[in-house]
Amino acid sequence: MILDSLENKRKILAAFLEICPLDGFSDETLQKAFKKCEIDTKYQNLIFENGCFDIILFYIDEKNNKLGQIIEETANFKNFKIREKIKFALVNLFENEAENKLALMRLRNFYFDPKNFTSMQYGPRPLFYVFKHVAKISDFIWTAIGDSSTDFNYYTKRLTLSKIILQVFAVFIKDDSVNLQKTKEKIDVEIEKVMKFEKFKMKIKNISADLKEKSYNFFHDENCQIKNAKQILRNLPFIRLFK
Repeated sequence: MILDSLENKRKILAAFLEICPLDGFSDETLQKAFKKCEIDTKYQNLIFENGCFDIILFYIDEKNNKLGQIIEETANFKNFKIREKIKFALVNLFENEAENKLALMRLRNFYFDPKNFTSMQYGPRPLFYVFKHVAKISDFIWTAIGDSSTDFNYYTKRLTLSKIILQVFAVFIKDDSVNLQKTKEKIDVEIEKVMKFEKFKMKIKNISADLKEKSYNFFHDENCQIKNAKQILRNLPFIRLFK
């Protein structure tokens, strides 16, 4: 069997997730997973070159692929509204994570452990990678639901969804409710916040467009020529009062 085969990676990941809740997220835990799978740890750099950072990325890829399959198999998904697609993707994302909640709690601790900053082994990398990993999930979801934006919206959409994922994740790892009800409610709350903000932006945009049009009409005549001073003064509100 090829050492860095998908089968081997999945075996090691399964062992890692089993050991992780007790031993924490670390390269040492990864080495224990190798031993449990009877794979020599000297091959770690071949299979997961960057240690536990690479196994996190592999875990994300596995979960993303599973989510993508669910989306593809969902009837009429293309007919959902954007907010319905996002909600569907997030709900299924976290439902698929439920079985590994303890391991993900250890991952959260690994990301934000202040001891890492003084560690020669990790340094600030875990904190940097948390944003990289969340961005990877966010980008996958937007792509999976058919987003084709290429302008500035491409980045704002992914940044906004990344923020939602982090907010929901904080609730998810402590969620002891039936069927992750608290997590699902948090998803609804965060999506609603974004929708209200988008409506507010659209309202401001419309007001701005209306003011621009009125301003143009105030200074230009029906032939699109700039009015003379007399015509402009005649249309000033306080001048019209004396007509």
